[in-house]
Amino acid sequence: MSNNSSFNSEDLDDNSVEEEDTKSQTDKDKEKAKDNIQENNDIKNINLINSISKTLNTILEQNKKLKNYKEILKKQISMYFSANTIPNISIKDYLIRIQNYCEMERGTLILSLILIDKMCRKSGIVLTHYNIHRILFSSVLVSIKYNEDSYFDNNFYSQIAGVKPDELKLLEYTFLEYNDFNIYVEDIEYEQYEKYLNLTVFD
Repeated sequence: MSNNSSFNSEDLDDNSVEEEDTKSQTDKDKEKAKDNIQENNDIKNINLINSISKTLNTILEQNKKLKNYKEILKKQISMYFSANTIPNISIKDYLIRIQNYCEMERGTLILSLILIDKMCRKSGIVLTHYNIHRILFSSVLVSIKYNEDSYFDNNFYSQIAGVKPDELKLLEYTFLEYNDFNIYVEDIEYEQYEKYLNLTVFD
């Protein structure tokens, strides 16, 4: 903590103490209930993040065993999603970082995995340790803008992703292009993915 961020007791006055004392029990119960709801949502999202990261890691390891894996890496190295080196942050920690800053809804996280799957099927892109982070964030960004009631500008998201704003804009556009600019998901498809991810938590 910097020297400018010190606690100052003078910032509190007697009125603030009186207001706290006069709070009704009903108000306190409402606040407690709200905190409990937020805590439960956080736990659900952590479980979901665990499931998504586990699913993606399983896919990465399966792809790594492909006979033509080296050829795939060479072919995809020129794509916008591929990094020159493997990021030193795990998928799980990366998702937690994104969640901490963006506070995504559960549906947004599930949608991001669906869109990655759809993109790979449509484009033929193979997920690797070199491209997963950029693909993941591109999918999350698109999902946030599609599913959330409000969102920030790309300057904010670029800092979370660790890329420049212009690069993030290109990644977002490329991701949409590979999805034929169609990110609509049928309810039944969403439910299938949600059920799978719920089961994955307990595997």
